[in-house]
Amino acid sequence: MFNDPVVFVDIETNGGNGVHGRITEIAMIRVEDGEITETYQTLINPGVPVPPWITRLTGITNEMLQDAPYFDEVAADIYRLLEGAIFVAHNVRFDYSFVKRQLEALGYTFTPRLFCTVRLSRALYSGANGHSLEKIILRHNIKTDERHRAMADVRATYDFAVIALAEHGKEAFEEQVAVQLRSQSLPPNISKATVDALPRSAGVYVFEDADGTALYVGKSINIQARVRSHFTNDTRQAREMKLAQASHAVSYIQTDTEIEALLLESAKVKELQPVYNRLLRRRTKQTVLIKNYDERGYLMISMESRDLNETTDLESVYGVYTSRQKAKTRLENLLNTFQLCPRLLGLETGTGRCFRSQLGLCKGACAAIESAEMYNRRVELALQHSKIEAWPFSGELAVAISPTKALVIDQWIIKGYVTTLEDGTISLERLVNGFDVDTYKILRRYLRTVDRQPSVFDARIGIPLLNPRTSVA
Repeated sequence: MFNDPVVFVDIETNGGNGVHGRITEIAMIRVEDGEITETYQTLINPGVPVPPWITRLTGITNEMLQDAPYFDEVAADIYRLLEGAIFVAHNVRFDYSFVKRQLEALGYTFTPRLFCTVRLSRALYSGANGHSLEKIILRHNIKTDERHRAMADVRATYDFAVIALAEHGKEAFEEQVAVQLRSQSLPPNISKATVDALPRSAGVYVFEDADGTALYVGKSINIQARVRSHFTNDTRQAREMKLAQASHAVSYIQTDTEIEALLLESAKVKELQPVYNRLLRRRTKQTVLIKNYDERGYLMISMESRDLNETTDLESVYGVYTSRQKAKTRLENLLNTFQLCPRLLGLETGTGRCFRSQLGLCKGACAAIESAEMYNRRVELALQHSKIEAWPFSGELAVAISPTKALVIDQWIIKGYVTTLEDGTISLERLVNGFDVDTYKILRRYLRTVDRQPSVFDARIGIPLLNPRTSVA
């Protein structure tokens, strides 16, 4: 079957991810020169209770694990059996990630070559309806019992490999072994050809599940390299593991520049709402800090829930947060650092002097002891990095992002694209957009590369044009 020793492995776990994930059972079959030379199976006490849903799935109870050995007690036996062999499993990077993490925590260096029977099934039985172990067992009439117990599953995995070798021959089987050993970081449902076809240029990529639903949207100046990095990190990061295991396809959109990729990524996340993009996903309403003044002229901050797309007074927005608690925590931190007044920041109710001023922690703006001018200056300093900047130009502006393309922007909103066509003519495409805080942050950073001198007026589009200092003439 293989020219080198191999160990077929299957594990059951406590259902946890990352540092919370623990092996509860492991079974292994070592094969050398086509013969089974050793088998091994043991329950493992994870040191934490197993949740009920895991017990329902595997039949492994907390009572069964109570007297089982801990991983460090059996690690030497496990490592001895695996040493020098190719690590084979159904969805191999999942099993490997748990074994690797727990062995390395005990000081073992563990970097075996990997072979995945899911990828083997997809390659040799491409027309089959599914490649889960359950479907493979039914498809090939493999006899097994105690599904979701480690030894039963690892024997089914071994039996499938034997069947695949018999049905497709040694040459086809060895070809798949060679392909996988050259691309062993790939997840079970993404082929080497898919990754090799990705461009090595800037753009946006989308991981999709079996139904074509977007799981994650990312951007990079080198799409192929960035996609590969997701897969090489999947044994160390639980989130990357989940994404890799769920992904069945990768689509992409190339862009001319990184700034285009940044803006397209933000727009695509809000359009597709992928489950693994938490930071950029569109929220209809966000918690914002709004600036106003009391009757004495002291600057006040209030927390409000707003849809910024419908907010016209953006200059009064002094912070945008995903939750009220995050906004409150930010204000409390500034309160201590800049000796601000909790009453004027909306963190304390009442009249007269605030409680902090009585302790000498507030300079007394609440009781007009400190002048409004001095207090307001300090608040502006405290919130200068989180407030929405005023649009620094008198009106609509075209900002070049490449030698042939410019964004038309007004009040931090992208109003359209200007493109220089091959014949030298100009195409102006207008868009209907609203204010978006992520787009604002990207544009604000980008405009720092622009010389904010009086702009050149481009008569071809009727809009003032700015060029970044770093642009190529």
